[in-house]
Amino acid sequence: MLNAMRMNAFSSILLALLAFALLIPGSASAASVSISKTAETALTKHIAAAPAATKDKLNAQYLALQSYQRQETSLDERYKSLHASNGQLLDAANKRIKAIDAEKLARLANEANAAREKYKPLFDLYTSLNKRIADARKLKLKELTAVLSRQAETVKVAVQLARAEIRMRDDALKAAKASTAKTVKALKTKLAAIDPLRDQTKVAQSAVSGMKKNIPGVVKTMNACVKSGSFAGTLEALNALVSSSKGIADQKSRIVGYENGITAVINGVNAQIPAK
Repeated sequence: MLNAMRMNAFSSILLALLAFALLIPGSASAASVSISKTAETALTKHIAAAPAATKDKLNAQYLALQSYQRQETSLDERYKSLHASNGQLLDAANKRIKAIDAEKLARLANEANAAREKYKPLFDLYTSLNKRIADARKLKLKELTAVLSRQAETVKVAVQLARAEIRMRDDALKAAKASTAKTVKALKTKLAAIDPLRDQTKVAQSAVSGMKKNIPGVVKTMNACVKSGSFAGTLEALNALVSSSKGIADQKSRIVGYENGITAVINGVNAQIPAK
């Protein structure tokens, strides 16, 4: 019987030490609750001296706290990974959107510019003929005016055809730009669905910060209860720490959910970006 009691006491102390390792600064967990080594030692002795029923409750709360702290660490890692990945995905999506029809638009612009260069000598000739006609008229050189006018009429037809071709190429470029702008706007509008998710993330992060502010005071109260030997007070403080840890884990779970939502938005947009 004595050995059994010793084993139970040892198990209780070991369980408390293992669970409370989560609360020690510098542990692998990104624990929201921290306590000094001295206070941890005092708490361990305090739990060992607690009546059996209270000891069970204290250990149960330790296990609950341990579970929530593990959740918090896992959620932090998932959020960090997702957030970094989403940043890269978003940058890549924006680059793809920016490149939509880039080659096509460049080709159409080059064709329009090439047409202008091609017909520039023709336009210069037409301008020169009209200037010479005006000069001949001023000098009242009727025959020269008539000759130049006939030449100008012949060139005018070619000029009209050239202007029509340039106008056609300009219209094609304008239409392509409008179509591309419409596509880009639609995709950007869909990407804008990320903004409310980011806003919700900020709200949840603010809630986490708010809950963390209360934790040092609870830890201080718990240390005072341990020092005074108040098992009920210690249990109440642990209950509060578990409640805070649960709340923090819940908020961080929401944050991961929002980040997954951002991933879904980006992937959805990526699927709709036209191929080159």
